Formats: sequence, C-alpha cells, structure tokens
Amino acid sequence: MNKFLLYFIPALFLIFVIGLMTGGGWLKEPITGQDDLLAYIQNIEQAMEEENWEEASAQHQNAEQAWETISKRIQYSVEREDMLAVSETISKMEGGIEEEDSSTISPELYYFYELWSKLG
Repeated sequence: MNKFLLYFIPALFLIFVIGLMTGGGWLKEPITGQDDLLAYIQNIEQAMEEENWEEASAQHQNAEQAWETISKRIQYSVEREDMLAVSETISKMEGGIEEEDSSTISPELYYFYELWSKLG
C-alpha cells in the first residue's frame, strides 16, 4: 500500500498540473451565464452599431466582471502578455464607449476577437 501511494500521488499531481497548464482553451469558455466574455463583447459590438451607448456601457461592465473571473481561471495556462493585452483592449473599449466613438471601439473589437481566438 505504501509503495502504491508513493507512485500514485506524484502521478496524480503530474496529471493535474499538465491539465492545468494546457487547459487554457477550455478554461476560457463560460462555466456560468455570468462569465461569457465573448457574448458580452459581441453585445457591445451590436450596441455600438445601434449607437445604444447605455447598453454598450452596461455590457462593458459585465464584460469586465467576466474577464476578472476568467483571468483567475486561466492565469496559469496562458501567456501573461496575452492576458494583459485582453485587459488593455477591454479598457480601450471603455474609453470609446465613454466618448461614444465607434471608430475607436471597432479596431479594439477585432483585436479582441483575434486575441480571444489565440488565447489558450
């Protein structure tokens, strides 16, 4: 029994660590309805096209909360620079929403989509 535990515990630990390190692709996906970052960003894009800035602002706040949740889940499985780039993009979107300027939000949206597809 002692020899079994000697091999089982390290093997279980290695499996857990490998799963955590390579799991960025599925860890970024929504687990609850409140952490669907991609849906919130798409809602921001739709609200921007309709020039509904109040809705865009509300969706942006939801996106920030979702990113805060997701970033804690994926912090060990993705590059730190990618996480910072997503945070920066979300912040730049906030500035465009505050200024009600779709020309500053649009490039950030497409940059976010590119980052999101490569994240994990």
